[in-house]
Amino acid sequence: MRRLRCAIEQIVDWHAELYVEPHVVAFVAVAARYSESPALFDVDCDGLPSPWLRGANEFELEISWHRDTARNAERIRATMQPSVLVELAAIGVALILGRRIVNLGPLDVTELWDRADYRARKHKAVLEISGTEVSTELGRRHREKIDQALRNPFKWDAYVAVCAFSGSGHRVRFSKNSVKEARHE
Repeated sequence: MRRLRCAIEQIVDWHAELYVEPHVVAFVAVAARYSESPALFDVDCDGLPSPWLRGANEFELEISWHRDTARNAERIRATMQPSVLVELAAIGVALILGRRIVNLGPLDVTELWDRADYRARKHKAVLEISGTEVSTELGRRHREKIDQALRNPFKWDAYVAVCAFSGSGHRVRFSKNSVKEARHE
């Protein structure tokens, strides 16, 4: 199985158009509750046009972090509610996937009711992201987010990433979903 390795801090450079530092620190605040650096994620993929995957539908994602980020993570845990941290952490993971696996290019944040978190103009696609600390919710949450994202006002295809942070192992479901296929179902 292929393994992608990176440091969470790299998303700051990869997405320089966005302010992602809170997502970096939130990722460490959540992941460090379950493991030391690096955290390992099992990633299940569906429909992704990715040369890096070489046709595979799964891979391992290894995300490390720096000590100074870990110190900030302690402070952010004292500042934000756990559910907010999980969502921010999931966005951090999705920003890695959107850059390294499918190269979505620059992302624009969407409006609140656009049914997705970001727009990738280069691909005419939206990116919807969600996170949980309950692994058994992963499949249901992924299906719900696909349905939600495919109803985006742009009528663009939808990339959906749902992350489950857990002591029994971190998991991600990452998929590309076609608006055309959804209309024919």
